[in-house]
Amino acid sequence: MNNPVQTNPNDYKVVSFHNSTSFGFTPEMGCMYDGRPINGKSGSPGIESGETVILPYHIAHQLALNLAKRTIVNNAPSIDPAGIPTGVPLWDETRLIQLKNSYLTDLYTEEKAVAMSETDKLMAKVEEYKAMVDKFIPSVQANEESTEKVEASIPATYQDKADVIAELTKREIKFDARKNKSELEKLLA
Repeated sequence: MNNPVQTNPNDYKVVSFHNSTSFGFTPEMGCMYDGRPINGKSGSPGIESGETVILPYHIAHQLALNLAKRTIVNNAPSIDPAGIPTGVPLWDETRLIQLKNSYLTDLYTEEKAVAMSETDKLMAKVEEYKAMVDKFIPSVQANEESTEKVEASIPATYQDKADVIAELTKREIKFDARKNKSELEKLLA
């Protein structure tokens, strides 16, 4: 049975976006996708002049379109020498597409991800949690062991002589029940 959901054939394409302009392409100029700035190699928002980044097809094409528009606007005279607006369109669709495509290079297409059932998703979570526990449990166990050692080194305080006798009996230590509480406590130390 075929999947009833149709996907865009470009959904899994990966492309190279190259800013071949003489200026840095910033988020203010349109180096964004869905309102989120795109970072260059430096990690800061924007793509520097001469910089190349690898991006998913849809993001790269939107950036290339925005950069093409910015390039045309930067290079277009908006007024004639007399200072009067020219009223001439800055670009036509063909020129815009050609400039946009000059910034892009198709690299490869990733395999389509296999749809996961809810059980598969839950089982993946189980493995994720197991890895997380394996990573953190040794440090938790070490903390518990050090706490137990500290607690064992702290002498216990007993309310009365009966508590001391109960502890001596539990530890199977021989004692003379006629002695007072402090003398019996010394046997526990």
